[in-house]
Amino acid sequence: MRQKRLKFSAVFLLGLGLSGLQAQTMYIKEKSATQTTYTLSSTRKMTFSGGNATVQKSDNSNDVYALSELRYLNFTNPLTSTKEPTAQLGYSNMITYPIPVNDVLNIDLTGVTGELTLSILTLEDKEILTQTTNGGRLISLNLSHLSEGIYLCRYSNAVEIKTVKIIKQ
Repeated sequence: MRQKRLKFSAVFLLGLGLSGLQAQTMYIKEKSATQTTYTLSSTRKMTFSGGNATVQKSDNSNDVYALSELRYLNFTNPLTSTKEPTAQLGYSNMITYPIPVNDVLNIDLTGVTGELTLSILTLEDKEILTQTTNGGRLISLNLSHLSEGIYLCRYSNAVEIKTVKIIKQ
C-alpha cells in the first residue's frame, strides 16, 4: 500500500509540476460518479497519507477522499471538455458540456469565426444531426431523441475540423 501511495504522490507531483500556471481547476472524480471541482486559487494544499487524499481549502476546511475510491484526479476535465491551444496560436476552442449528456448538449465555440457546420455522428461516422451556424457563441443541441451510447461531435469551417467524443445517457 505504501508503494502505491508513493507512486500516486509522484505522479501527482509530476502532473502538478508539468501543469505549471496553465491549470486553474482541479477535478476529483470518485468511483461513485461524484465529481468535485476545486479552483486552485481556493486550494491551500493537498496531502496523501493513510490511503487518503486530503484537500485543504483556503478557508482551512478539509475534504478527504479514499484513494481506493477515486476514479481520477486531473487538472483538466476529460469528460466535460476538450480545450485546444488558445486562439493566439492559431487554434480555437471547442468546449462541450455536460458529459454525459441527457437531453441538451451545449457547445461553446469561443474563438471560432465564420460559418461552420456542427455534426453529431455515430462511431461508424454516420451523420445523425447537422446544423450550420456562425461560430463564436454558445450553441445548444437537443439530443433527447438519441439512444444511450458514445457519439462524436464535430465542427468544421474553412480552416479546421475538430471532433470530440460525447456520451449520451
